[in-house]
Amino acid sequence: MKKIFGLGFAAVLLTLGLAGCGRPSLSVNHHQLQPDGLGAVIKGQSRHQTIDYRIDNGKKRTEKTHNGSFALTIPSKATNQKVVLSADDTHQTVKIEKADPLITYSSLQSTYNQAITATALSKADQKKAMVLQKQGAKLKQQQQAIEKAVAAAKKKLASGDTSAAGDLKTQAAKGNALKAQAANLQATSTEVTQAMKKAKNRVKDQLLPTQSPNGIHNLIETKDVTIRTNTDQNQVVGIALMVPVSAMKNKTDAKKFAISFSVLANSTGADAKKLMKDFKKQTKSSKTSKTTNKALRSDGVDFRIGYSTTTLYIYITKQ
Repeated sequence: MKKIFGLGFAAVLLTLGLAGCGRPSLSVNHHQLQPDGLGAVIKGQSRHQTIDYRIDNGKKRTEKTHNGSFALTIPSKATNQKVVLSADDTHQTVKIEKADPLITYSSLQSTYNQAITATALSKADQKKAMVLQKQGAKLKQQQQAIEKAVAAAKKKLASGDTSAAGDLKTQAAKGNALKAQAANLQATSTEVTQAMKKAKNRVKDQLLPTQSPNGIHNLIETKDVTIRTNTDQNQVVGIALMVPVSAMKNKTDAKKFAISFSVLANSTGADAKKLMKDFKKQTKSSKTSKTTNKALRSDGVDFRIGYSTTTLYIYITKQ
């Protein structure tokens, strides 16, 4: 009886051993990948419970396998990457191509926050801000013109052309008038600055932080909008905008999404108006049960749209 039990137990061990041998020690599906969305996914197989990997000879990391397979997400970067995977004495190398940066994070943060803050201003303050911007730009142009004319008049005087003295007198008068206009504009500037501070405080949870750590991180998380970025040394190589699918059916929530979408599009150099028009056409002709949709493109920037049962995803990358 003991002999029979021993033979049976050995058979079980042999069966398990053969089953394990059916899986490779370590293999990968592809040895070269292009980033997709915010990163690249390395897929492979191993009979081991875990595999190790290093990115560009960096710190060793560990990934678990599930039923003999693994899927490893590597954040894309603005440079090529080499990932070396290992299990026991078996090694596999995967090269990940670089992603083109969309914008520097500091520029994105400044542009996005200014635009979001401006939307929180009252209509009256928005009008004042627009007038201030236009008048400020006009005054700057006039100042540059006066400085150029003064420089030309001084050059003439230096060469002995005394008629230029009248030109200097004319430009001095224009300069004094310009100073008076600038003083009047300063009062409006103070009002707008105070209004902007109050508006910024109202939307502080909707603003991007001053700095973004390297890698993939959620930088804004509200009940209405989530913004996730992939940053590499101040270079933004990917952005994901996520909103609840239910927001598309609510006028107020849909407006918040449209604002974030448009500001992100404009910040990356794309045409927000065109993209929003194309997006509306696509959502009208598509069912939200679809996991992916055709990418929208504008000025070299891709906007890839996808859905889960609860969330709308828009991945923004440079092509």
